[in-house]
Amino acid sequence: MATSKKTAPAPTTLPTANPSPTATPSPLQSPPAPTPVTGVANGSNTGTKVELQSSYLALIAGLQANFQPGDTFAVRTGIMTRDQLVAEFQGFVSCAENTKSSNQAWKADVQAERAELLQVAPLRADVKGILIARLGASSSQLVGYGFSPKKVTVRTPAEKAAAAAKAKATRAARGTKGSAQKLLVTGNVTGVTITPMIAGPSVPATPAPAAGGGSAGNGASAPAASPTPPAPAGTPSHS
Repeated sequence: MATSKKTAPAPTTLPTANPSPTATPSPLQSPPAPTPVTGVANGSNTGTKVELQSSYLALIAGLQANFQPGDTFAVRTGIMTRDQLVAEFQGFVSCAENTKSSNQAWKADVQAERAELLQVAPLRADVKGILIARLGASSSQLVGYGFSPKKVTVRTPAEKAAAAAKAKATRAARGTKGSAQKLLVTGNVTGVTITPMIAGPSVPATPAPAAGGGSAGNGASAPAASPTPPAPAGTPSHS
């Protein structure tokens, strides 16, 4: 019995996919927007840092407006593109801004330190007074609390004698007098002009009426007779 051979089916050719179009290179990404320039740290100084940052920002704006990202520049360090230069310049501007922020934070810390010192300095002075009252101003134990003891100066007899002689000579040269010596200075003051005081117009005194109400012949009242003073005891009277 004859056997029939089965022939393998012819391979079917699958349609080839359309080749993808050649991908176009993506353009270079533009650098981030430049960092704006703020004022200096103390807020009142318009020094050269702001002007320097502004000049670099102007250079960045000019390069981005008039050159393509891939344009090259032959600088002293080699060949650099426009975007590479922009990134370098922008890095300086950002660092300058960080410096201002750090300076502002430092100034705030300084103000906080000064305010805290105003609170603790009186407390430290009070504690020092208490320790001096307990231990003594010249006690070496004050060192353990962070205070310097008072230095006691011990002078030799020769130094004391020299100081006394110097003080005496100084008083004699300057004419210095003590309170007791000033009381011994007496006498009239010469060389001083005294301005006399001018008295106002005098008011005539009203004459007292005569005894018995009588009047003198010219119509004027006679002055009252002055009383005779009594004779002292033991004195003989003359009749």
